[in-house]
Amino acid sequence: MERLSSNATLFLNIFLPVFWSVFFGAFTLGVFLADEIYFGFLPYASFRWATLFFYLTGLAVIYFTFLRLRRVEMTADSLYITNYFKTARYPIDAVSYLEWRRWFGLSLGIFHLHAKGIFGQRILFLGDKKVIDQLHAAYPEWLKP
Repeated sequence: MERLSSNATLFLNIFLPVFWSVFFGAFTLGVFLADEIYFGFLPYASFRWATLFFYLTGLAVIYFTFLRLRRVEMTADSLYITNYFKTARYPIDAVSYLEWRRWFGLSLGIFHLHAKGIFGQRILFLGDKKVIDQLHAAYPEWLKP
Protein backbone atom coordinates (compact mmCIF):
# COMPACT_ATOMS: atom_id res chain seq x y z
CA MET A 1 0.00 0.00 0.00
CA GLU A 2 1.38 3.39 -1.02
CA ARG A 3 0.55 6.57 0.88
CA LEU A 4 -0.39 9.46 -1.40
CA SER A 5 -1.19 12.07 1.22
CA SER A 6 1.26 14.00 3.37
CA ASN A 7 2.02 13.25 7.01
CA ALA A 8 1.03 16.86 7.73
CA THR A 9 -2.58 15.75 7.27
CA LEU A 10 -2.53 14.19 10.73
CA PHE A 11 -1.31 17.45 12.27
CA LEU A 12 -3.83 19.60 10.38
CA ASN A 13 -6.77 17.22 10.81
CA ILE A 14 -6.34 16.13 14.44
CA PHE A 15 -3.79 18.15 16.43
CA LEU A 16 -4.55 21.67 15.22
CA PRO A 17 -8.36 21.53 15.72
CA VAL A 18 -7.99 19.94 19.17
CA PHE A 19 -5.31 22.42 20.25
CA TRP A 20 -7.28 25.40 18.92
CA SER A 21 -10.58 24.42 20.47
CA VAL A 22 -9.10 23.53 23.88
CA PHE A 23 -6.61 26.39 24.27
CA PHE A 24 -8.67 29.22 22.84
CA GLY A 25 -11.90 27.78 24.24
CA ALA A 26 -10.43 27.85 27.73
CA PHE A 27 -9.11 31.36 27.12
CA THR A 28 -12.52 32.56 25.91
CA LEU A 29 -14.23 30.92 28.86
CA GLY A 30 -11.73 32.55 31.21
CA VAL A 31 -12.42 35.96 29.68
CA PHE A 32 -16.16 35.48 30.12
CA LEU A 33 -15.76 34.36 33.74
CA ALA A 34 -13.27 37.08 34.75
CA ASP A 35 -14.22 40.04 36.89
CA GLU A 36 -15.21 43.16 35.03
CA ILE A 37 -11.98 45.02 34.47
CA TYR A 38 -10.17 46.71 31.61
CA PHE A 39 -7.97 44.59 29.40
CA GLY A 40 -5.32 47.09 28.40
CA PHE A 41 -7.18 49.95 26.80
CA LEU A 42 -10.30 47.91 25.87
CA PRO A 43 -13.43 47.86 27.96
CA TYR A 44 -14.42 44.45 29.31
CA ALA A 45 -17.48 43.92 27.10
CA SER A 46 -15.60 44.77 23.89
CA PHE A 47 -12.72 42.44 24.72
CA ARG A 48 -15.11 39.63 25.67
CA TRP A 49 -17.05 39.78 22.39
CA ALA A 50 -13.88 40.22 20.32
CA THR A 51 -12.43 37.10 21.96
CA LEU A 52 -15.60 35.12 21.25
CA PHE A 53 -15.62 36.30 17.63
CA PHE A 54 -11.93 35.32 17.23
CA TYR A 55 -12.59 31.86 18.68
CA LEU A 56 -15.68 31.14 16.57
CA THR A 57 -14.05 32.47 13.40
CA GLY A 58 -11.04 30.22 13.99
CA LEU A 59 -13.29 27.21 14.49
CA ALA A 60 -15.15 28.00 11.25
CA VAL A 61 -11.90 28.32 9.28
CA ILE A 62 -10.62 25.02 10.68
CA TYR A 63 -13.92 23.27 9.94
CA PHE A 64 -14.16 24.45 6.32
CA THR A 65 -10.48 23.94 5.46
CA PHE A 66 -8.43 21.49 7.50
CA LEU A 67 -11.18 19.08 8.53
CA ARG A 68 -11.98 18.45 4.86
CA LEU A 69 -8.52 16.94 4.26
CA ARG A 70 -8.29 13.15 4.04
CA ARG A 71 -5.50 10.60 4.23
CA VAL A 72 -5.28 8.67 0.94
CA GLU A 73 -3.51 5.38 0.33
CA MET A 74 -3.52 3.31 -2.81
CA THR A 75 -3.05 -0.31 -3.82
CA ALA A 76 -3.02 -1.70 -7.34
CA ASP A 77 -6.81 -1.91 -7.46
CA SER A 78 -8.19 0.32 -4.68
CA LEU A 79 -8.04 3.69 -2.99
CA TYR A 80 -8.28 3.79 0.80
CA ILE A 81 -9.53 7.10 2.14
CA THR A 82 -9.75 7.92 5.83
CA ASN A 83 -10.44 10.83 8.13
CA TYR A 84 -8.70 8.89 10.96
CA PHE A 85 -12.05 7.77 12.37
CA LYS A 86 -13.67 6.09 9.34
CA THR A 87 -12.05 4.40 6.37
CA ALA A 88 -13.59 3.89 2.95
CA ARG A 89 -12.34 1.70 0.12
CA TYR A 90 -13.03 2.76 -3.46
CA PRO A 91 -12.10 0.78 -6.58
CA ILE A 92 -9.74 2.53 -8.98
CA ASP A 93 -12.58 2.66 -11.53
CA ALA A 94 -14.55 4.98 -9.20
CA VAL A 95 -12.13 7.86 -9.89
CA SER A 96 -13.31 10.25 -12.58
CA TYR A 97 -10.19 12.43 -12.61
CA LEU A 98 -7.44 13.82 -10.41
CA GLU A 99 -6.88 17.53 -10.06
CA TRP A 100 -3.89 19.32 -8.54
CA ARG A 101 -3.87 22.82 -7.05
CA ARG A 102 -1.58 25.04 -4.99
CA TRP A 103 -3.27 26.19 -1.77
CA PHE A 104 -1.43 28.57 0.59
CA GLY A 105 1.88 27.06 -0.49
CA LEU A 106 0.65 23.48 -0.05
CA SER A 107 0.07 20.89 -2.77
CA LEU A 108 -3.60 19.94 -2.77
CA GLY A 109 -4.77 16.87 -4.66
CA ILE A 110 -8.46 16.40 -5.40
CA PHE A 111 -9.90 13.05 -6.46
CA HIS A 112 -13.20 13.51 -8.28
CA LEU A 113 -15.29 10.36 -8.05
CA HIS A 114 -18.00 9.23 -10.48
CA ALA A 115 -20.53 8.82 -7.66
CA LYS A 116 -20.84 10.29 -4.21
CA GLY A 117 -19.21 8.17 -1.51
CA ILE A 118 -19.03 8.28 2.28
CA PHE A 119 -16.72 11.34 2.14
CA GLY A 120 -18.47 13.02 -0.79
CA GLN A 121 -17.69 13.19 -4.47
CA ARG A 122 -14.51 15.26 -4.08
CA ILE A 123 -11.70 13.88 -1.89
CA LEU A 124 -9.16 16.51 -0.86
CA PHE A 125 -5.69 15.55 0.35
CA LEU A 126 -2.29 17.13 0.82
CA GLY A 127 0.09 15.52 -1.58
CA ASP A 128 3.36 15.93 -3.36
CA LYS A 129 3.48 17.18 -6.93
CA LYS A 130 5.87 14.34 -7.84
CA VAL A 131 3.41 11.73 -6.53
CA ILE A 132 0.53 13.33 -8.40
CA ASP A 133 2.59 13.49 -11.61
CA GLN A 134 3.42 9.78 -11.20
CA LEU A 135 -0.29 9.04 -10.79
CA HIS A 136 -1.09 10.96 -13.97
CA ALA A 137 1.60 8.97 -15.79
CA ALA A 138 0.29 5.66 -14.47
CA TYR A 139 -3.40 6.55 -14.96
CA PRO A 140 -3.69 8.92 -17.96
CA GLU A 141 -7.48 8.58 -17.84
CA TRP A 142 -7.36 10.61 -14.60
CA LEU A 143 -6.22 13.74 -16.40
CA LYS A 144 -8.68 16.58 -15.91
CA PRO A 145 -11.15 16.70 -18.83
